[in-house]
Amino acid sequence: MLRRSGLGVLFGTVMVDMMGFGIVLPLLPFYAQDLGASPVLVTVIIAAFSVTQLLAAPIWGRFSDRVGRRRLLLIGLFASALSYLLFALADNLWLLLVSRATAGAAGGTVGIAQAYVADSTEGEERARGLGLIGAASGLGIMLGPAIGGAFSRFGLGVPGYVAAGLCLLNLMAAMALLPESRHFRSGRADASKGEAATLKLWLRSLVRFPLRVLLLVYFLTLSCFTSMTSVLALYTERVFAMTAADMGLVFTLAGAVTVIVRGGLVGRIVERFGEPNTMRVGCALLALGVGAIPFLSDRGQLWFLVPTWAAATGLIFPSLHSLISRATDEHSQGSVFGGSQVAGGLGRVLAPLAAGWLFQSYSIESPFLVGAAASTVALWLALRVPAPGAPAAEEKLDPTDRWTGPVAAHEPRDQPDARAP
Repeated sequence: MLRRSGLGVLFGTVMVDMMGFGIVLPLLPFYAQDLGASPVLVTVIIAAFSVTQLLAAPIWGRFSDRVGRRRLLLIGLFASALSYLLFALADNLWLLLVSRATAGAAGGTVGIAQAYVADSTEGEERARGLGLIGAASGLGIMLGPAIGGAFSRFGLGVPGYVAAGLCLLNLMAAMALLPESRHFRSGRADASKGEAATLKLWLRSLVRFPLRVLLLVYFLTLSCFTSMTSVLALYTERVFAMTAADMGLVFTLAGAVTVIVRGGLVGRIVERFGEPNTMRVGCALLALGVGAIPFLSDRGQLWFLVPTWAAATGLIFPSLHSLISRATDEHSQGSVFGGSQVAGGLGRVLAPLAAGWLFQSYSIESPFLVGAAASTVALWLALRVPAPGAPAAEEKLDPTDRWTGPVAAHEPRDQPDARAP
């Protein structure tokens, strides 16, 4: 398992990254509207984060497989600090857009943190380690809105200064306390031997079973979650007259539930039921939690519904990332996690745009219903994923759809994998 100091810095890196995201998320619609943005333009600015993350994530991942994780994590923390400083200084929509684009590019380091954990853990321990990283994400989402709501009283840009300062503090801690990952310290790193050694092999690795199914589940569930969060503030403002401070409390509650699930429960649940079943339950809860939002009759009911979709994400993403990692060879963890960030980035880009368009053009309830449908499809796909090492059910899958595990770059892809258990 990871050393405590290394895990602590990784925890802080992801927490600070998501804390900044959480600080901005409930404030951004109000900030953008104060600067003259329409609902569609609000979602465009939200999507800018994911556009640049989509472009940067595979580059971060592939470089980390070659030069190590630590160096790129330090660069990412510095870039995050810069992005939040720009957010604080934004006095027009263009600067606000640039700040979110810079934050998205820096956010590509999340995949590197996941690869760092994969380098230093094995088997089912990996789900627990990734769950802790997920808990850091949830804690950031929990604390971020509370910080943003508190400091927004002094101006909507003020929380950006706080986020920038936190990033710089974590940068200094990482420089002092974070060693290189075990994989690179032991001298085993050689990206040229991995299944993602070249661009062509990387693309082929992402479309083989089970990675293609896992990445599609990730895309659909993250699209559901992102579409909901991108218009929830606009919806509750219109239906329940909720303010930025109210939404800060909503996301704080969601973050608290996510921390409990990812940090303390998901490891035990995975040990008992396995990653595939844990992922399936999460997909079902997400569909239920998001689909029920249009049917709420008062704001009090929202507080009972928030834990449903918060717990769902706490179950889905650690188990999903563990399955992705266990299906990837040790030389390609950063590249494949970068690929997963591409799938997630597509969801973060397309879902807010679609949600904003549906919200403005059809009805304010429609984004939640479409999101719930996407999560339902993800549940159907998740039923196709067997446990690691188990053969796929013949009646559900094509004969070639077996859990083959990672495939070395030199092995032919059109023949059965002799290494499959």
